[in-house]
Amino acid sequence: MIIQRIAVLCALVAPALAAPALSAHGQEAVRDTVPPVPARGALSALLASASRKNALPPNLIGYSARVESEISVLARREEGMEGVVLVEQVASTLTWNRAGFYDQHIVGYRAQQTNATLSMLSLFETGWLNPTLYGNRLRVRTRRSNSPASRRRGSTRSDGADTLPAVHPLSADRERYYRYSGGDTVVTLRTAERVISIARVRVQPRGDVQGKIVLFDGEMDLDASTGVLVRLRGYYVRSNVGRNPLVAAISETVAFVEYENAERVGEFWLPARQRIELQATLPFLGEARAVIRIVSRFADMRVNETSLDAATLAAADSLRARSRRTLTYATGDSLDRFSTWNAAFGGLSQDMHADDFNDIGPDRWRTTGTPRFDFGTLRASDAFHYNRVEGVFTGVGGKLSFRDVAPGVVARVTAGWAWGESTVRGRASVARTRQGLTLEARAGRSLDNTNDFRVPFDSGNTPTALFGSVDPYDYVDRNSATLAAARSIRNRALLVRAEVGVADDRFRVATQERSPFGGTAFRDNRGIDAGGYVRTAALLEWHPDFSAEFAEPGVGARVAYERGDGTLNWQRAELRVTARRPIGPFLAIARGDVGEVFGARIPPQQLFELGRFQNLPGFADKEFAGSRAAVLRAQLQYTSAFFRRPIRFRQYVLPALAPGLSVGVQSGWAEAPTQAARQSIDRLGVLEPAVRASRPPVSRPTDGIRASVTAGLRFFSGGVFVGATRAVDQAAPWRTLIALGQQW
Repeated sequence: MIIQRIAVLCALVAPALAAPALSAHGQEAVRDTVPPVPARGALSALLASASRKNALPPNLIGYSARVESEISVLARREEGMEGVVLVEQVASTLTWNRAGFYDQHIVGYRAQQTNATLSMLSLFETGWLNPTLYGNRLRVRTRRSNSPASRRRGSTRSDGADTLPAVHPLSADRERYYRYSGGDTVVTLRTAERVISIARVRVQPRGDVQGKIVLFDGEMDLDASTGVLVRLRGYYVRSNVGRNPLVAAISETVAFVEYENAERVGEFWLPARQRIELQATLPFLGEARAVIRIVSRFADMRVNETSLDAATLAAADSLRARSRRTLTYATGDSLDRFSTWNAAFGGLSQDMHADDFNDIGPDRWRTTGTPRFDFGTLRASDAFHYNRVEGVFTGVGGKLSFRDVAPGVVARVTAGWAWGESTVRGRASVARTRQGLTLEARAGRSLDNTNDFRVPFDSGNTPTALFGSVDPYDYVDRNSATLAAARSIRNRALLVRAEVGVADDRFRVATQERSPFGGTAFRDNRGIDAGGYVRTAALLEWHPDFSAEFAEPGVGARVAYERGDGTLNWQRAELRVTARRPIGPFLAIARGDVGEVFGARIPPQQLFELGRFQNLPGFADKEFAGSRAAVLRAQLQYTSAFFRRPIRFRQYVLPALAPGLSVGVQSGWAEAPTQAARQSIDRLGVLEPAVRASRPPVSRPTDGIRASVTAGLRFFSGGVFVGATRAVDQAAPWRTLIALGQQW
């Protein structure tokens, strides 16, 4: 479900990334109708000094630099967890001069993706780098370019430029457009030569600006002693341009920028690191966000290794110059041979998170301000989902953020109707988050699935049930009330969570025989033990944003413990370790899960089940079950040295074909060492006699280690797999397997 959500959101908002926060072209002339309102005192003096320092230096002619960029597509879940589905690393050279010349030349490319998608280079016909923060105007990319494809579409600007001028917060005429606050020293930076005290200034567009003009909303970091601009962080806005009320109600899209400068040749402050981040959400479908993140680092900068004639220098005016940009590619052979990467794959955006911009983002995302109520559900599945028990489920919800009245406190309520089951379900919660600690109370009625060792974001799969006639989950109707505490430690590197509450489990029959679009019949919902209990649980997770199923390399681990005391009694423990590491042309992926459930009478819904859709693709759906289980999955991918260049087709770009070999092994073990475990497996097939006279297939222990292998070819940076799979612990034929994504 998560991949489909990302695709929909990115398709909806991708055009906005080409012009951060801008929706249309329009009047660019500055109307001198608003009298200046200067900042006062020390802040005024600091801004005046910074404005003088930020003037385009007369002796700065231009520069060239090597730039490495990492372009990531990821999903931020409603609770804050992120998962990366595409990473593209791009090496390029940038050449710029003060007359407005800009040429970005791509010389290296490599990618990994967990689902077949377009390359994000499709959004950038003219590059994405901001060459300088000097001058009275910043250059903002438009949606249009001067590429041949754009000219064929008739979408170039009449003046030939492919950027718009935004009023710089340090321009000579800044006080006509901005109001300022702050300016206190916030941090100290140490360089090899000196110590720099940084003053942070909040910049906001004035409300009385006339005309349609591009402005900046965010913050500046200035050298408190010299006024030099060190960092610019925020987003661009278009004054006096209305937004469609319907679009504003159903979507929220913001393109953030963060530009950092460094001192070059002891004289000029030029780019060192840049980050562009498009975040989009559809509030009525949940609080998850689709994110496109671009992080670039500049190196090997060579300043003033060129010259301009006197006439060109005289015409170069930062208030009036119009930029024309070009994005070009090295030859295919050169792109295939490139190997001199400075940054490790996936390393440029480590320790970054979509929440980094919440403090300056849309009011809906902020934790400060007056109390705010928003309609919308926490998760997309709260608004709509489909399964064989509920049929179609539709719901609504709302959120009240107390903000300044009660900092960190948020109350939510969700309610919906299962149309096939004729049942109401929903929940209410109150949570308080302060300094990394979240305290929460929640209660509700839900239909929980009982699958085990699931991948991140797996909470059901509506598309396969609705259109594919496959619903590989079993469900339990659960009423619960819970108190929880969670703390994020060391910048989300470690997550600790504890819960206590009461719950009651009930069996529900499958109301849908098959998908409304036809196809094969669904199987029955499996049996459970009904009853109430006090539930306690603890979770310790290292690197919760990492998973072997995501495209970002790393290592993660998870330890969980849960118990029930009451009519139902059990204890359950799980351990997971995942790793993903590129090694030259190879990519190694591994994940191991192990678990055990204890009890004198083990509820069937707490057993571990393995099979075709549960980590053993060479076997039947939920063919095996037990009170002890382990799964080990490993994969080795080799990417050949051929066709590593991105594929350009008109205005679209696909990730490199990058053909390669892929071999994977999936091994699993499940046993029932006690009579209680064996009896629990038998009860998986016992349903209420008045509801079903037939019994669904009953699972069994594996009787040793079961294993299957997959082997085949991968294309498009791992996004497409063509091969076969078979069980190897017994005589079995090879079965053709064609899949999109990281098929194990």
